[in-house]
Amino acid sequence: MTDEVQVRAEKPQSENPVVIEGFPGIGLIGNIASQYVINKLEMDYLGAIDSRFFPPMSVLVGGLAHLPVRIYEKKDLGVVVVSSDIPVHPAASYDLARGIVSWAESIGAKEMVCLAGITVIGEEQRVFGAATTEEMLERIKGQVEVFEFGTISGISGSVMNECLLRKVPAVCLLGETHSMAPDPRAAVVTVKMLNTLYGLNVDTTELEERADEIELQMQKLAEQVQSSSAEEVPGRKELQFPMYG
Repeated sequence: MTDEVQVRAEKPQSENPVVIEGFPGIGLIGNIASQYVINKLEMDYLGAIDSRFFPPMSVLVGGLAHLPVRIYEKKDLGVVVVSSDIPVHPAASYDLARGIVSWAESIGAKEMVCLAGITVIGEEQRVFGAATTEEMLERIKGQVEVFEFGTISGISGSVMNECLLRKVPAVCLLGETHSMAPDPRAAVVTVKMLNTLYGLNVDTTELEERADEIELQMQKLAEQVQSSSAEEVPGRKELQFPMYG
């Protein structure tokens, strides 16, 4: 761990958990899907990740302050989720990815799952997938549309690279969306794919029914983050955080 990125969390009780990360990106799919899984599974709060690279903000839920990047666990399922309410500047992605994967190694994680979005022209709502090992790729074949050629940008791409370098098995699930706007419906199919691959049994009915409402809420949060990110980050004048996407 570096001074730039600090994980302040209790050690999970589950042995060799699956670690899922969900950060804002295209369609906010990683953020929406990870938060929904946390809420529906009533996961236990383990702690948070802190960094001077993050925008100067506290996230309020029911009047209580929370750090914007948080870690949760569901012991009986052997799952840990790292979820973020803030986007990560490209210059900070490398340090954050190293911090996350280093922590995952320290708790004996057996594999990692990155949740992200992919913009595709069309009317389907599929989930694309990529992996760091042949074994992981074989596991997701037949379940996802294999992302044969292209790039995975942002923090998910950095985490996949770090897992590749450290030989940590990992997959990236990319929900198909048709614009950069928040897309809860793409998050629905991504959560369903998590159910298929990891047996989470998360009921997506509420997410489907509240898609329009959630879309508006996430757009407002994105605007607040953009406003906060316009402030100068101490010691990192060049890090002006972009809009979600």
